[in-house]
Amino acid sequence: MNKISSKLIQNSKFRMNLKMKSFLPFVFCLLPLIFTSCYTLSGSSIDPTWQTIKIATFPNVAPQYQNPNLSQEFTNKLQDIFNNRTKLSLTADDNADLLIEGEITGYQQSAVAIQANEIAGKNRLTMTVRVRYQNNKDESKSFDKSFSAYEDFEANQTIMQAESALLPDIIEQLTAQIFNAIAMDW
Repeated sequence: MNKISSKLIQNSKFRMNLKMKSFLPFVFCLLPLIFTSCYTLSGSSIDPTWQTIKIATFPNVAPQYQNPNLSQEFTNKLQDIFNNRTKLSLTADDNADLLIEGEITGYQQSAVAIQANEIAGKNRLTMTVRVRYQNNKDESKSFDKSFSAYEDFEANQTIMQAESALLPDIIEQLTAQIFNAIAMDW
């Protein structure tokens, strides 16, 4: 009887070890999900005591192609991203906690994906924006730098035909880059 009960105990311990070993990979996969769900990106480096932000209109001073609506579209989207993702209040006051100004310095088409017969297979619309960010609460975070984004389009289209489809994505990329540089310290 002793041998049988000893065998049963060993067998049950073996099964328990086997169950634990098969459960461990599941636990290791679940732990990162638990930890990342506790972390949020909203306003991570924007101090909660900062209350106001001024985002000036970005004039279009690009030397090449001029889009008459580009300045307002870009400025509105930049204001929207800060308004929607932070608790900062938009203001026209130059004494705001954070000031963002700049200009659209580049808006051009270029050929990409050159084919064997030296004809462009695709064209690229590139937009460049210079941003001057002044943090009146923490001057070390202020900067003056340029951001650029682009989208490719078919070579058989003109820029006027393609830009209505491309511009929202380009502006989205640029405003995300600027937001990340300011709010996430990237």
